[in-house]
Amino acid sequence: MAPLTCMRLCLGTLFLLTALAAADPTPQPIRHRFLAVDESRGQLLQIDQTDPTRDWAIKLPEKCRDIQLIGGGKVILSLSAGYIEYDLQTRQPTKEFRNPTIKGGASVRRLANGHTLIGCNQDGLTFYDLDEKDQIVQTAVFHGLNTLRLMRLSPRGTLLFGSNTMQVTEADFSGKIIRQIPLEKGKHLYQVLEKPDGHLLVATGYGASIVELDAQGKVVRQLGGLPAPQGSFYHFYSGFQVLGRGDLVVCNWTGHGAADSEKGDQLLEFDQDGKFVWRWHDAQRAGSLHGIIVLDDLDTARLNDDTSSVLGPAAR
Repeated sequence: MAPLTCMRLCLGTLFLLTALAAADPTPQPIRHRFLAVDESRGQLLQIDQTDPTRDWAIKLPEKCRDIQLIGGGKVILSLSAGYIEYDLQTRQPTKEFRNPTIKGGASVRRLANGHTLIGCNQDGLTFYDLDEKDQIVQTAVFHGLNTLRLMRLSPRGTLLFGSNTMQVTEADFSGKIIRQIPLEKGKHLYQVLEKPDGHLLVATGYGASIVELDAQGKVVRQLGGLPAPQGSFYHFYSGFQVLGRGDLVVCNWTGHGAADSEKGDQLLEFDQDGKFVWRWHDAQRAGSLHGIIVLDDLDTARLNDDTSSVLGPAAR
């Protein structure tokens, strides 16, 4: 074979191999950097699957439920009578606020105007609005409601939460209940978010699923659910996050015991089509998780919220 012909064949082969490599449909494994609230062992974890040297754990002063990035490289977590803030770099508390008026605190949200909302299992359900100096400026009490887990805000600024174990509730600080949607499957509904199209995403607790409800309250999509796939253990779907690309990561809480995490995956991820694409399970490092913030594309220097359903920078 002539040298020139051989060179052309080699170059053609090289170009073909390069093109095939570029077109390789094999997906790369998903790796996340995330914060997780560990209920059963009372700790806050950072896990970095791209650099394990950045992993750490903080022992919390009590079992905290809610967590939010509040800017300045800090997070806020709910306490039974207030809240606590931590610096993610130093891993030290920067502020701890408690008020004896506040009891049964379950959820906390920092707002763009500097106010802090606290949701409590108190006198039914009670919601407090605190100003920048932590003075209570508004209180909403719903005596006929119970069993609050997390509260979230709708794009209209109303409160969204699960109540009375199997009921989605929207209410406001005037004390008005705007709507209530009962769910047939689920118990201790954990978190509710509203999508831009008005649909609701609901973590169904012991229903072990995320359901999407349309404007009439009809279930139009379900992620997870019982019975779990063979080889999996689903127990209680709790805190979840919608990622920027539309995937959804949810905590699969597996029990109050420190060793209950041995039962099954602690975190699960579903893509926009409902396909299961990622799991995390490390029973040595963590107990049962009920709070998650995937940090991959988030700016910890900014206040983040999920009023649009996708967690990201809060609107000012």
